Amino acid sequence: MDDKEGPREGRQRGKADFRFEDARLCFAFAGTLADRGTDTPFERLARPEDLSRWAVESGCTVTPPTCTEADLDRARRLREAIQRTGRSLADADPLSLEDIALVNRAAAEPAPVPELAPDTATVRWHGDGVAAVLSMVARDLIALCASDHRTRVRVCGNPDCGVPFVDTSRAGARRWCSMKTCGALVKKRAYRARLHTPADAAR
Repeated sequence: MDDKEGPREGRQRGKADFRFEDARLCFAFAGTLADRGTDTPFERLARPEDLSRWAVESGCTVTPPTCTEADLDRARRLREAIQRTGRSLADADPLSLEDIALVNRAAAEPAPVPELAPDTATVRWHGDGVAAVLSMVARDLIALCASDHRTRVRVCGNPDCGVPFVDTSRAGARRWCSMKTCGALVKKRAYRARLHTPADAAR
């Protein structure tokens, strides 16, 4: 998956922009619903066109797939199954059989095909529609569950976020889905809170 974190083409990143930095493909997809820990989660997959955009920006395909409302509904249901599975892995709880079945159905679709570019260093993916992209996402979760990294799944320490991530740090002490987003935000809030303590105000 390409690292596409950051503003697109000279503009400040907005709420609707997708996050990919430091994320496995499956959990980057879970992150398309933002602010999960708040009363007003933000839907980044608001329209079929958003799902098509995610498919390209994630690096799953180079051709924007045509997406319907039915595709969008199927994608959101897969996303929530991935979210619940990630939380279960983080909590060392049994996985939901219903979620497993949903992920397996998505993974059963033919996945995109990799193509090595002439520079021999770039890989592009060519798929046949949104089902191929969702298959790639589901297969990434399956690969994670079958690996030793399943014990490294955590839930972001930002209470407003709640998206799972894989802690690949040597110390196993990573707390945020991304230091540049949630980590920076939480530290900024803590800094502002310290500035407003009575002791700091007196100084």
